[in-house]
Amino acid sequence: MRFSAKKYVLEREYPLSREAVWKLLSDTDRLNRLIGLFSVKFSIAKNSEGSIFYREALAKVAGIVPIFWKEYPFEWNEYEDYMVERQYEGGPLKSFIGGIELEDANMKLPDGTVGTKVRLFAEFTPRNILGVLAIPITGLNSMKNTINYLDSIVKSVENESPSNVKIKRNTNVSELNRLEKKLKEMPIHKEYIDYLHDLLVYGDESDVAKINPKSVAKEWNADPHEVLRLFLYATKIGILNLDWNLICPNCRVSKVNYTNLSQLEEEFHCDLCGITYNASFGKYVELDFSVHPSIRRAFDQTYCVSGPKITPHVKIQQIVKRGESRKLDISDPSGMRLRVLQANHIVTLNINDKLVQLNQSISYTNEGWEKTRIDIAKNSTIHITNNSPRDMLFVFEKAEWSKEVITAAQVTSMQEFRDLFSEEILSPGQKVGIENVTILFSDLQGSTSLYESLGDANAYSQVREHFDYLSKWIKKNSGSVVKTIGDAVMAVFYLSEDGVNAALQIQKHISELRENGKEHITLKIGLYSGPAIAVNSNDRLDYFGRTVNIAARIQGQSIGNDIVFSKEYMENKKIIELLNDQSIELQDFKANLKGIEENIDLVKIKLH
Repeated sequence: MRFSAKKYVLEREYPLSREAVWKLLSDTDRLNRLIGLFSVKFSIAKNSEGSIFYREALAKVAGIVPIFWKEYPFEWNEYEDYMVERQYEGGPLKSFIGGIELEDANMKLPDGTVGTKVRLFAEFTPRNILGVLAIPITGLNSMKNTINYLDSIVKSVENESPSNVKIKRNTNVSELNRLEKKLKEMPIHKEYIDYLHDLLVYGDESDVAKINPKSVAKEWNADPHEVLRLFLYATKIGILNLDWNLICPNCRVSKVNYTNLSQLEEEFHCDLCGITYNASFGKYVELDFSVHPSIRRAFDQTYCVSGPKITPHVKIQQIVKRGESRKLDISDPSGMRLRVLQANHIVTLNINDKLVQLNQSISYTNEGWEKTRIDIAKNSTIHITNNSPRDMLFVFEKAEWSKEVITAAQVTSMQEFRDLFSEEILSPGQKVGIENVTILFSDLQGSTSLYESLGDANAYSQVREHFDYLSKWIKKNSGSVVKTIGDAVMAVFYLSEDGVNAALQIQKHISELRENGKEHITLKIGLYSGPAIAVNSNDRLDYFGRTVNIAARIQGQSIGNDIVFSKEYMENKKIIELLNDQSIELQDFKANLKGIEENIDLVKIKLH
């Protein structure tokens, strides 16, 4: 017996902007948990001949009765709508299609914007009479719970107390208080400790199971670097844990989670995109934190794996079946691109400011896009035709990676991280690429004569004090000392401007050493930026490659009391601003560095 589909639509207007409503409802993982749905276990993505990929899903009703289904990718237009399709394997339901639609409401808000009409829709197809009876109870109830969730948000806003209602979670507060006393002894911003306390005691489970330092800093209106330092020290004493996430370069979703860098592997496979890629400290290894189990048990349970919140860089995601067309209405194409998720085929958008509006048509075939670059203007429409032999998933996304993350390259270049977590190293023989890192080499001029004139003991004492002096300024500028080589220092920085500023501070304050009887101290400094390889060397994180070699050779071009770096640095606006504030003299020159075929354009800074 075949049963007809049951369709439901719930509508309500809210005094919230579309952006605010989208923020609440697009986080489908959190939403599903809050409205009482069950956590889900998803398999890796699977493909069937000619059709779109899907994931096999398993949930247990009341923790007992298993339900299996195939879940297909979400489709969405940011701030407008989203939907998902599920095909059930046995049980009372045959299929489900549901989602939301947002549109402007006839409601003015105090800030001059308008409210939002929210439309929830769902189509349930029962498999048997049990499904017919269950749909009004379970399916419709979930939709009503979503409306109730929005109602509660609006009510709290109207009462001007959206954050005053605090629900205390099952937290070991006495242990947290004990460790916080230790934390207050650390060199951190003490006022942030209370913020962290409230997050761990009152925060939602998902908020403490995965904590992003930069996102938290934005909520606290705090300095992101200082929040990161707070989290590192909190981890060291047992309040938080480190979580390393491997990010797919295509879909930008975490594929693997590790608790230690030594677990990192060189190659990873993304089942969703069907690609194997190399781990990279610069982009693909990100650091999050989680609450330590001794403080609170929080599990990052999965309720949804492909909602809009999972990939916030994707503004539009649409399935276009083979032989079909779909139009994408583009309001602002700035910094965006068009891509096929499964094949990573990309269309670059050339913004034409002379055009007021432009409609473009483009075809996708089994070989890829017919054009890889198109002209476009604001408020334009792109018509996509899928002439390939299979259904494809097209995304309209930001081309640039999010800056709201902490990468392994950034945190491992911090001296405090290396000091606090010396055990966080790669496994022996492991190597990981970094797209860009800044290497600084310094050398003590005339160190041989220093030993001759002062004697071994006095000279060695001066050398050690000069190492401490260098470490102080390197650390202050978010860098770290990788190693010392004789009287030389090798340091690493995530940002080239931090490296340049450290070099400037070192040379500007060298008189501090000389005033303490170290009149023989003269330093030579060189910097260079580029790709490198991170490895485990003598149980510490070290760097090798052409960039390191060139940085060492550039330091050899220094004559003392100066700084030498690549002329490419003068294209960095932050470095230019930094140098404009200094009393310095710049000298351009070319150098033939040992072991490097081409001449290198360099700049020498002489301080006055």
